[in-house]
Amino acid sequence: MTDPSAVRSPGQDSYFLRPMGCTAVGMAGNILLSGSKIALGVLAGSTALLADGFHSLADVLSDIGILLALKAANRPPDANHPYGHHSFETLGAVSVAGFMLLTAFLIGRGAVLELVHGNHPAPGMAAFWMSLVSVAAKEIMARYTLAVGRRHNSPALLANGAMHRSDAISSTAAAAGIGLARLGWPQLDSIAAIVIALFIARMGWDLLRENIMVLMDTMPAQGLVEEIHTAAGKVPCVQEVLDIKARQRGSRYLADLRIAIHPDHTIKAAHDIAHEVEDAVLADVQNVARVFVHVEPGSPEDHDCPLPGDRKSE
Repeated sequence: MTDPSAVRSPGQDSYFLRPMGCTAVGMAGNILLSGSKIALGVLAGSTALLADGFHSLADVLSDIGILLALKAANRPPDANHPYGHHSFETLGAVSVAGFMLLTAFLIGRGAVLELVHGNHPAPGMAAFWMSLVSVAAKEIMARYTLAVGRRHNSPALLANGAMHRSDAISSTAAAAGIGLARLGWPQLDSIAAIVIALFIARMGWDLLRENIMVLMDTMPAQGLVEEIHTAAGKVPCVQEVLDIKARQRGSRYLADLRIAIHPDHTIKAAHDIAHEVEDAVLADVQNVARVFVHVEPGSPEDHDCPLPGDRKSE
């Protein structure tokens, strides 16, 4: 999981280092690659390259879904969504996983039917070179997208980067299948397409499971919890941080804390301390959107905390 301390605000970066800009660049690249691979796959008679082309076409569709999800996630809270719209990013990641699983099914089905029917034409050399170009292009796109995704802790971009990488690996499998088919084993072109389908299905399933866990409010990485604990614990008058629960909403986190203070503090003092804890966590822990603080009575023996308006402090 991304280190929250490394996350930057989108407004700090140039357009191409922001989630929307990165996705737009990736979509342009996917349109060019998918069109080239599908056209050459048909002309050169390569099932593997054609399968790889449809994988890239699925990337284009997922890019559109991610752009819509990112736009929706940036909307401010409203009456029906008081916690904001950040979960649209996670839904965008889920849609990417769905596209990957659907693509894997269609590719695998077509390759299996070709093997069963015994139609194994030897692919042309152009298909081999196109697959190598795709390997390089998709790996560059994967590294770029994953870097921007980690920079902004964006589940949608991290999912899209994984899809780019799956395309790079599937292009490698396509190149291997095409090369071996040209050396005298034409059925290996279809077998390569099946390998591509299985690989895409595995990555799609992993992405789907990971983001469903986010939607199920699974606790984030322990490092984030420790940062919240440190920020809350350094606030004066906080005797102890009793419990921390956090859940991810898109690229943001919501945190619930229980703190202990002296039982004789006034209600106003307890209210002020809770607000100080909230402000400290928001200031020290990046990417936390909201903090909820519950105050409980602590030890009556520990009372080294003068506060204005607190009768015990006067």
